[in-house]
Amino acid sequence: MASGIPLRPSDGDLYSRMLDILERLVGFDTTSHRSNIELLDYVQELLSGNGIESRLHWNDEHTKANLVATVGPGADGERGIVWSAHTDVVPVDGQAWDTDPFALTLTDTVAIGRGTADMKGFIACCLAILSRVDHERLTVPVTLVLTYEEEVGCVGARRLVEELRGWEGRVRGCIVGEPTGLKVVVGHKGKQNHRISFKGEPKHAALAPLLPNPITAAAAVIGRADTLNETFRTEGPHDDRFAIGHSWINVGRVEGGVKPNIVPEDCVVEFEIRNVPDHACDGIAAELGRFATGEVLAGMRAKSDAVEVRTEQLTDTPSFAIDPEHEFVTFVREALGAKEDPEFVPFGTEAGLIWGHARIPTVVCGPGAITEAHTANEFVALAQLEQCLHFLRSLPLG
Repeated sequence: MASGIPLRPSDGDLYSRMLDILERLVGFDTTSHRSNIELLDYVQELLSGNGIESRLHWNDEHTKANLVATVGPGADGERGIVWSAHTDVVPVDGQAWDTDPFALTLTDTVAIGRGTADMKGFIACCLAILSRVDHERLTVPVTLVLTYEEEVGCVGARRLVEELRGWEGRVRGCIVGEPTGLKVVVGHKGKQNHRISFKGEPKHAALAPLLPNPITAAAAVIGRADTLNETFRTEGPHDDRFAIGHSWINVGRVEGGVKPNIVPEDCVVEFEIRNVPDHACDGIAAELGRFATGEVLAGMRAKSDAVEVRTEQLTDTPSFAIDPEHEFVTFVREALGAKEDPEFVPFGTEAGLIWGHARIPTVVCGPGAITEAHTANEFVALAQLEQCLHFLRSLPLG
């Protein structure tokens, strides 16, 4: 019978090592618009110190990369159990922090800093174990996958999908360590961000009755979004596994015009769709797009030919749903000692790509609370980090 992950006994306290690593990770400002290479250099150095090779998969500009590293036995590219996390964090601009967000602050109960919950705490736990793992006693491989730009649409993970598909038959499953309070999550909604731009003619407001108004056109599309939302609420499709069991369109940004005495030249509407797994974002977005470029544009062109309506998709995070009775879900729950039923959550992760597109069995499970992610004074409870270490260490791979 396989035991927990074997570690070298001479390397000192695992928990202290994890906190030291977390301090280093938080110190790297990996806000999504910045490079993550300095952090990956540190990770590669840490792994190579224990004889673990890693590969970088670069973006086109060679400014960011995904990292893949496998340790353990097996020929023909065996990958075993995958631990997956994103390295980027959201901005701190405009947030009132009580401490330096890029310097780890420890209290008696929590670790404070940008990314501690989302999701450098999980990465620190993984690296603490991998930097001490005893290769010779490990019977199942462990693969670490670190990605870039998850926060702006799973950009890095999407670049890895083709490689992940090639792991079929050589991987048991993947744990995505997003902050779930170490609850086992087997499903979440998908989300897409879209932009619709309306262009008209800037003229004196005295001529307004004769001219198309981009703000009015945008308002019509917003009204259609409200109508669709009410349909989703009343008619579905419904998925009662979620606290809010239907899809929704959130209009998050509207910008246009200069002042009241000028017919506006343009207006931009940005919206996010969050969908239940059986209700595709693509169809919802297409319906709004058809309305904007059909009926709304035709109404504008009835007054002027110098008009334009343009639709853009900005991001795409697929929904995720795996059978709660799946063998890998059971494997993770047993290692964690979970008694509660697996959960479904409203926030998105890379699991929709890893399971839905690459067909690697996946659960989402990591330390920290999603309510702390993206906030000022973001923190993760030290008890959660300690429990995560124990969970990962207890996986029966030795």
